[in-house]
Amino acid sequence: MYAKLYGATLHGIDGCIITVEVDISQGLPVFDIVGLPNQSVKEARERVRAAIKNSGYDFPMRRIVVNLAPATIRKSSAGLDLAIALGGVLIASGGQIKGRKANISALLNRCLFMGELALDGSLLPTFGTLAMSLAGLEANYSTIYTSVENGNNLKAIPNLTIYGESSLQDIITVLEDQVKSKSISTSKKVQIEKHQDEILTNMMDNKNHNTTYDVDFGDVQGQELGKRAMLISAAGHHHCIMIGPPGGGKTMMAERLPTILPPMTWNEMVEVSRIQDVMGLLGDKGLVKSRPFRHPHHTATLASMVGGGIQGRPGEVTLAHGGVLFMDEAPEFQRQVIDALRQPLESRTITINRSQGNYMYPANFICILAANPCPCGYYHDPHRECICTETMVKNYQQRLSGPIMDRIDLHIPVERPTLEQLLDNSTSTMTSESMRQQVILATTLQQKRYEHLEFNSNGAVPHKAISELCHITDKAWSVLGNIFDHFHLSGRAFDRILKVARTIADLEGNPQVEAHHISEAMLFRTGK
Repeated sequence: MYAKLYGATLHGIDGCIITVEVDISQGLPVFDIVGLPNQSVKEARERVRAAIKNSGYDFPMRRIVVNLAPATIRKSSAGLDLAIALGGVLIASGGQIKGRKANISALLNRCLFMGELALDGSLLPTFGTLAMSLAGLEANYSTIYTSVENGNNLKAIPNLTIYGESSLQDIITVLEDQVKSKSISTSKKVQIEKHQDEILTNMMDNKNHNTTYDVDFGDVQGQELGKRAMLISAAGHHHCIMIGPPGGGKTMMAERLPTILPPMTWNEMVEVSRIQDVMGLLGDKGLVKSRPFRHPHHTATLASMVGGGIQGRPGEVTLAHGGVLFMDEAPEFQRQVIDALRQPLESRTITINRSQGNYMYPANFICILAANPCPCGYYHDPHRECICTETMVKNYQQRLSGPIMDRIDLHIPVERPTLEQLLDNSTSTMTSESMRQQVILATTLQQKRYEHLEFNSNGAVPHKAISELCHITDKAWSVLGNIFDHFHLSGRAFDRILKVARTIADLEGNPQVEAHHISEAMLFRTGK
């Protein structure tokens, strides 16, 4: 006897549709799974066997072969348990699911089954169901059978029919009801066929505009230059480095950057949620509605930062996609870890090459680096004596290579706040709410300017489009030419000054880049 169902697995952060074929024939009792399964999928034999028996069904004591196609893709998801149990054992053995086999096969033709089975037959949540469901939707598999927890995360995806059940027996009951009525029952499904814009509007009204944070830029006393830099960084998606003594407020400002970023778009919510679901960070609360903030420790390894491992799992640069990657004490990171940021800072993607395949992951984040000027932190401090030798200072500062520093748009000196600033209890005018409104206005201008293009922020504008899209005045070109000759800038630094100046102009609502915009952008580049 033969049966065929459809499940899914992960390839990087993308879902892949898997055809689960089962053949049951006469012979010694054997239960084989072929088609390049990994260890967790091979162990499905014992989980499926126990789940079927403990759900009150008979397990066929015959030769069972389960083929997972295509065989060229390694199967790494325990979520194939449900498809194997249903297609491989219950349907193929005949008679245990009530209804004609032809009706059952027709019903399941465009359905996906995703769920890990416990030994008692209950359905457990599985990582990556969002990515797998999106892949199924693209391939016209619009009906999903999964666990309750995974079903809650999929409710916001339009044009999906989702059955979130708690056990194998409940899934079989739903299937029997559908076969009996010859139509899909409406009592147990959650079907969403709204347009994406309508869903996005509802989410924005209910969540994003009412998002509250425990921190606020109003808490940061002094540091007006740093706040201005954070505002420009958020408005134009520019990378930033803050250099200053300990306790100056570098970490405070970096932690508050997400509070002024614009609300996430629909595509951003789905993309960020898909990445977090693959890593098991999504939970069961639906799509992510706040931008990620990743703060890795300086002992992080290369693989944990950029991704890696046998299966090419994403790292911190991908988990920060759509949000902020904050690297405190940046010179303390391993040199190779810092230098690995060159590709994502430039192309906003990261490529991982492994023997089992190549993976390209999104890495469109705002990078914020914080560093002390020397190992003790008080180099050139007017009030504290630096105990470091010149060699120690030089070696410490060289841990951040020239190519990395050249990719950073904003270089901010941070000084310790004065006593008067610390004791000043007056309300700061640069609060997160006021700054966020400025950022939203600036990003709206950018989205209109770059409509129908592959990029939507000033920080992502390619070299060939800068002069055409940034509307730079002749006087601004003249000022920039003098700066270029005086400081001997690289071509990349030249472009980044123009893009920062374009963001400063957007914050003012100015359609053109003026000379004073170039001057301020240069101030953030060189401190002069």
